[in-house]
Amino acid sequence: MYKLLLPIFLISASVASGQDLSVFEVFTDHAVLQRDVAHPIWGWDRAGRRVTVSLDGQEVLRAKTDQNGNWQTELPPTGAGGPHVLTVSDGKQTITLEDVYFGDVYLLSGQSNMEWQLVQSDPDSVRARAIADPLIRQVLVAKTSADTPGEHIILDETWKAGTVSEIANFSGVGAYFAHYLREAGVTVPIGLVHSSWGGSRIEPWMSAEVLGMDTDAMAEVAEYQSLAEQIQQKVLDFYRSEFNGEEPPTEDHGQELGYLADEVDLSRWSTTELPGAWEPLGYTNVDGYFYYRRSFELTEEQAAGAATLYLGTIDDGDQTYINGVQVGDTPNAYSQEREYEVPASVLRAGANTLALRVFDAGGGGGLMSGPESMYLRTVAGDVPLAGEYHYRVGEFRTGQGNPNQVPTILYNAMIAPLQAWPLTGVLWYQGESNAGPGDAEAYADRMRTLVNFWRERFGNEDLPFYWVQLANFRAPSTQPNDPCWAILRASQTAALDLPLTGQAVITDIGEADDIHPRNKWEVGRRLSLHALRDIYGQEVQASSPVVTGMEVDGSRAQLNFGELGEGLMVKLAEGERYPVVKSLSVQDAAGDWHWAVGLLDPQGSTLEVINPAGTPIQTVRYAWSNNPDDANLFSREGLPVTPFEISAD
Repeated sequence: MYKLLLPIFLISASVASGQDLSVFEVFTDHAVLQRDVAHPIWGWDRAGRRVTVSLDGQEVLRAKTDQNGNWQTELPPTGAGGPHVLTVSDGKQTITLEDVYFGDVYLLSGQSNMEWQLVQSDPDSVRARAIADPLIRQVLVAKTSADTPGEHIILDETWKAGTVSEIANFSGVGAYFAHYLREAGVTVPIGLVHSSWGGSRIEPWMSAEVLGMDTDAMAEVAEYQSLAEQIQQKVLDFYRSEFNGEEPPTEDHGQELGYLADEVDLSRWSTTELPGAWEPLGYTNVDGYFYYRRSFELTEEQAAGAATLYLGTIDDGDQTYINGVQVGDTPNAYSQEREYEVPASVLRAGANTLALRVFDAGGGGGLMSGPESMYLRTVAGDVPLAGEYHYRVGEFRTGQGNPNQVPTILYNAMIAPLQAWPLTGVLWYQGESNAGPGDAEAYADRMRTLVNFWRERFGNEDLPFYWVQLANFRAPSTQPNDPCWAILRASQTAALDLPLTGQAVITDIGEADDIHPRNKWEVGRRLSLHALRDIYGQEVQASSPVVTGMEVDGSRAQLNFGELGEGLMVKLAEGERYPVVKSLSVQDAAGDWHWAVGLLDPQGSTLEVINPAGTPIQTVRYAWSNNPDDANLFSREGLPVTPFEISAD
């Protein structure tokens, strides 16, 4: 493992140094435990010790550690509510967990769109203030990997209550999902166990056995882990060579040390060129905080008025200072060009100082655009800012290369240890990394395997499992036969043949130039509809309408639909007058593809598709491209029709 496992640090406990009673790491202050079930509680101690578990001062359970020091017992089924105090003691040591609630617990997993924090779409905290709720809580699993399934889990953050400041850092999808449940009348606390990794494929989230990996394949995984450890050692050696034998800092104290101040002693700083990522410099797979500084000269004319600072894109976040005054703050937006306004009062003729605090949570870190992107635009011309900078590392986190692409190793470290934790359901947002040729066609079976495997491992064959279909992305198609991401979406839809599954279709809220749709509130809302229907028994339209059949008559076809809700409607763009269904294409008997048009019947239940080429229709597609930006067929409740391809019998 690449991060030190410190169970005592991860819990709020009155345990003296050197004592060894511990509980599984997800049991912390502010935890949400699954209501109304016999809830396992487990941990470790010296062999042969008796462990007592108390709830609100009343002893409820006893357990004895086995020869390996493991102990496990069950809390009695407890109704929703709290706060409770949970105490674990072996007579010599006591662990006290406070502000514990019982409610409904959901596992969040997938890649970066599930990771995406609420604040990234809500920089001014307007939405965070609107949905803040102390009974929405999240615990964040650290990005770790292992070549065999583990018992322990490493946390980036213990359980946090959803106050304004904390909910801003929750998964946006998860936070909005929980909010819409609560807004719809679900009064129980909602716990979110968040275990995601940006850019991950689906295969790393399953075991070697279920993937059918042979001995050679498993040996390759172990070799990958060993190589990662060797790389880590080289990086540590490089850091020491840059900073006179110092050990890398594990906590960021750069601001307290004056790294962003107007003046600082640079004698113990090293130098590098910016723009650029820090990985090629020698910091392979390092995440954390880096500080950069340089001076630049301004004439009296250039310093006389306000200016604009341009820095290009920064991966992931930054705080930017000029002459000790903060002029910019972008917490986490690796694709956003930085442009900060600088008041005239900050600037001065002669020497000025630019200081940056850059944060990266995974992948490449640093200033990622070209040299021409870094400059200060003044009232008297541009001042280039690319070139040599002094730098220090504020916090050094050793990453792990690309384990999010390696089969089984995320499951081993980030899911397997959780398998005894009772859940209400699973939310999954992944697929972008499996959308290539061959992968996309195989994804339906991969998805079915994942769902069935997780249900088996969590001991609940009826565990509800809801996922997000890929959003519209990239430039709209100019040709009628350009499926690309439509294949992956079709595979996601095909996996709905499993019971107690649901899909949020979001082909109407994506962004052509960003794989991360900012509108996470609607994603969370659409996922919540499935839970409201399946788990909480509310009568809502949860599923997007789906095509169920087609009758062809020459160059015309009539299509029927299920999951209609109150019926279909054509959503017209502003200024449109004619209710024509768009984003349709047809293939004729000769195999040629044509753009087509559609007309919805007055009852909103059938769609007539017309091939303007006049040739007989063989196949009809709707929203069947990377970015079907003109798709305008919706249920009257506002859910987009599921993209489809259907052929004549």
